[in-house]
Amino acid sequence: MKKNLLLGLLLFFLIVMNGVLLFMLFQKGPYGRPHKPPGDFIVKELNLNTDQLQKFNALRRTHYQEMRRLDHEMRGLKDQLFNGIGQEDFTPQKLDSITTLIAALSKQRESNMYHHFKAVSEVCTPEQRIKLNHIIAKAMRKHGPPGRRP
Repeated sequence: MKKNLLLGLLLFFLIVMNGVLLFMLFQKGPYGRPHKPPGDFIVKELNLNTDQLQKFNALRRTHYQEMRRLDHEMRGLKDQLFNGIGQEDFTPQKLDSITTLIAALSKQRESNMYHHFKAVSEVCTPEQRIKLNHIIAKAMRKHGPPGRRP
């Protein structure tokens, strides 16, 4: 009798935990809202017209492809770096070489981000540029180092 009660409680607990897991898996974005690309937020906030929207989407596609390429390269280099842990033939020169390449890619990413937003601002009207600068500044505070957060 005690075993059946224990098994029943365990089964009930597992069913509840599965329900919680399914809820968490199918929940969309923070607070249940669907996740939207950051570009959609910019389009909405700046209220881009049709011509601006076409130019913005072209810029966004190009930027996305370039950032994915850089991320892929950086991931490969980081794999090489951390696969070197424990390898006796992994010299300090290899470490320095790989970290230098990672730094160069990181520099390229930041430069790419800057040029992307500069190109986006050129699509905007002067009023939209002010809003865009505000959005970028707010995003930098939000995603920057913890000491910079308000």
